[in-house]
Amino acid sequence: MSNFTISPEEEKALEEFAKVVAEESAVVMSTLLDKKIEIAQQSTGAADSEALGSDFPEEIVVVDCAFAAGFEASNSFLFNKPVVAKLSDLMMMGDGTAEFNEDHIDAIQEGVNQMMGATATALSSRLNKSVDFQPSSAKLSTLADSGLALDDMTASVFELQVEGQSEGKIALLAPYSIIKEAAAALASGPPAEEEPAGVDADLDMELTGIESSEAAPEETPSAEELAEEEGGEVGAGIPVITGISDKEGERLEFLLDIKLDVSIELGRTRMLLRDILELGPGAVIELDKMAGETVDLLINNKKLAEGEVVVVDENFGVRITHLISMQERIKMLQAG
Repeated sequence: MSNFTISPEEEKALEEFAKVVAEESAVVMSTLLDKKIEIAQQSTGAADSEALGSDFPEEIVVVDCAFAAGFEASNSFLFNKPVVAKLSDLMMMGDGTAEFNEDHIDAIQEGVNQMMGATATALSSRLNKSVDFQPSSAKLSTLADSGLALDDMTASVFELQVEGQSEGKIALLAPYSIIKEAAAALASGPPAEEEPAGVDADLDMELTGIESSEAAPEETPSAEELAEEEGGEVGAGIPVITGISDKEGERLEFLLDIKLDVSIELGRTRMLLRDILELGPGAVIELDKMAGETVDLLINNKKLAEGEVVVVDENFGVRITHLISMQERIKMLQAG
């Protein structure tokens, strides 16, 4: 049972708060996944453990998002594992059908960081105060073992849709104290804008027009010029990539810290099923490559480079001899 009663004004503030989170999160996820994402608000109110238990009955991923500015509290997202697997696999350029695994927890945590970054900007505008979030933390738990003080929290439940298909529910738990403060901020309204004293509007417009007509347009510095100004080299840190859109660049920059499977292929062959069943210790399988030929380097089972086998401190390694272009690498990873 809740330790508070929501007033009509606070209910309105909660709906507004949930709407901002849903809209900003949908935009961010649509950009990251390059798919149409909709997050539809289903219900808002005091957190009800029985109702939440029905929506999130098994193990869930709990992502805590503490405020860095604006409020002294922390919000929490609840995700069912299939939803996390779907979103995380798409973030890692999969087809969204992967089974849930531990890597998906890190991926959804980074996704929530991006979502709350956009939400902070929108909330700052709505509430007329600086709002920011700390980096989120994620864990696998059950609702009962999550340690969340549901009696002091509000709950907003959303339906997630990917390309028009329902994928499950997401819940946002926010302390009642946040909603109470938000209701007061929304009730006060935006601060009144004062006209600058002693300025003639027509004269101001005229001078502005003169300044804008005489001002030379700023030239956007190239990547090479920016690198020189910073004393670095093009390609240091985040690679400078040409031939892709700004939207693709944003998605790629977010994904640069995600780990991918790298494998080396010595060669291939085709065999009859009966021959495969007859294999035993000591059997030799002839591959389609000659000794000394280059081997293929595969990322997520897509060939991105060729190299030669070397030995490094008693371990096998591969020295890259041929690498396809950055643009082709990105296209192949996206296709994978």
